[in-house]
Amino acid sequence: MRNVDVAVIGAGPAGSATAIALVERGYEVVLIDKQPFPREKLCGDFVNPINRPILRRLGVNDELRARQHASIGSFRITSESGASAEAPLAGAREGATGLGVARALLDDVLVRRSAVAGATMRLNNRVETLTRTGRGWQFKTGAENWLAKILIGADGRNSWVAEQLGLSERSSTRARSVGFQARLKSSQAVPGSVEIHLFRGGYAGLVGLGGGEINLCLALDRTMLPRGAAGEFILEECLPRNPYLKNVLQGMTEISPFRSAYPVYFSRRRSYGDRVLLVGDAARVSEPVTGEGIYCAMRSGLLAAEVVGEALAANELSAKFLHRYERRCQGAFRRRMTLNSLMRFAVYRPALMDPLVRLFSRRRGLLDSLVGLTCAPEPLG
Repeated sequence: MRNVDVAVIGAGPAGSATAIALVERGYEVVLIDKQPFPREKLCGDFVNPINRPILRRLGVNDELRARQHASIGSFRITSESGASAEAPLAGAREGATGLGVARALLDDVLVRRSAVAGATMRLNNRVETLTRTGRGWQFKTGAENWLAKILIGADGRNSWVAEQLGLSERSSTRARSVGFQARLKSSQAVPGSVEIHLFRGGYAGLVGLGGGEINLCLALDRTMLPRGAAGEFILEECLPRNPYLKNVLQGMTEISPFRSAYPVYFSRRRSYGDRVLLVGDAARVSEPVTGEGIYCAMRSGLLAAEVVGEALAANELSAKFLHRYERRCQGAFRRRMTLNSLMRFAVYRPALMDPLVRLFSRRRGLLDSLVGLTCAPEPLG
């Protein structure tokens, strides 16, 4: 039996951030993921400028920028009627640009940093026979048996950990939108902006990734989808409804098939219990509309490490003590979640969004303020 202080299940941004922060606090951590790395994952591939302090805190900012990426300095939004508005990202003039970077590269950098920091790595390993005991959590990976004082579930929106602990409800997965992603190659210069293009039934996001690659990610009302051939329907029927997007797509060729995920949005779930926390998408702290999902994932990981450190130091691992993690997440994300909810309500309503985009184009200060709320780096204290 191998004993560790903390077992983190899921090695994405949330899990890796948690592992790095805990190891640096002196705790013994095993980081487990059922997949080998690097691996692809459906994502908008936009690293918002708000992530810069966290990337520096985790010691990966320079390494990430050394990988293939595009520097993103502005935000653009267009509507189906042809209305368009653009604003610089907060801090872009001072060099605090965002990054367009493939999710596989981001996750690989974070996983490698976790290993260098000193976490025990068990990638391409599934957790089996999870059991809570008076001493912690017993589980098995391959031929190894483990005992961890605290368990961190960082295994995504369809969290296996949450399912095992009864924190997941079937009704919470009912939603209207399906997410899709494809990688495109541009025959033209790729603009250094992150873009949202609205059309009836959904919206699409575009961001350059360097090397002429572009990530196309969209959310689409599932009632619009035909049976089969979803990729053709998206490219030929949905996206061309937006004239700007139609023009952009004419100069591109698909280099990967569409990948999908359902649902796009989940209701929140309880993220703590006796000797357990959920972080990132497993806790459903992430909302993809404003490109803050990676930030919310890594920030929740840092908050979890902070509370776990306090719990282990006090030898108090009860749900009552660990509840402070959820309260801190609520305090850290309340304003962002409110803004995301408002934007999610608006993007599926063209009659509302078209006048807003036209207003943004006339009154740049309004869009500047909105972009500032979602992109301005902030201290981690």
